[in-house]
Amino acid sequence: MKKIIILFLLINAYCNSQSKQCIDKGIKIEYLSDIDKLIKSKYICDYSFETFGKDRLDKCKVLFCDKNYKVISDQYKTRILIDKKLKLNFAIVCILPDFKIRKETPNSLYLLDDKLMPVYSVSMSGEKNYHVYKYEYTNGNIITKKAIDKESQNINIDKLTYKEILLLVSKIKQKFTFKKEKDSFNNYFYDVPLWTEGYR
Repeated sequence: MKKIIILFLLINAYCNSQSKQCIDKGIKIEYLSDIDKLIKSKYICDYSFETFGKDRLDKCKVLFCDKNYKVISDQYKTRILIDKKLKLNFAIVCILPDFKIRKETPNSLYLLDDKLMPVYSVSMSGEKNYHVYKYEYTNGNIITKKAIDKESQNINIDKLTYKEILLLVSKIKQKFTFKKEKDSFNNYFYDVPLWTEGYR
């Protein structure tokens, strides 16, 4: 038993030392499409990924990790971007699994909490056009609210710079007004992140 504990401590110490060696690769994100630059560098200083006990997250794989960012793919339609400095988590959902930008169908963007559950999104979410949505989790139910501000409609995140996206996030959190939707998502999504289904 003591040998197992010592081995565990050694492995843990090694993993921690590896993650502390992360350097800044100097790759700047100006648009979300620049995530490809991160991935193509093939630099990964930390392979760790917390699944929070959710089976749907088991297929996720770290594709890039340096001092500033971590990029994860669910190997389907979604990439997760973790901005370490700003402590922000995003899920970028594509209509098709090749991650190419399409003018007629912009990607959807989800702002995630620390457990990778959606808190806000810029998505279609069953609508014909893109809107800003807010998600609340109460008593086993997921409540969907839609922003009613004019500025919250028809946003193409692919055309926004990363700085503009950060500004948008600030507005969503502090300025936008949300109204509860009549329809909501299945209770299944109370524990399973919406983005794992590739929702636009």
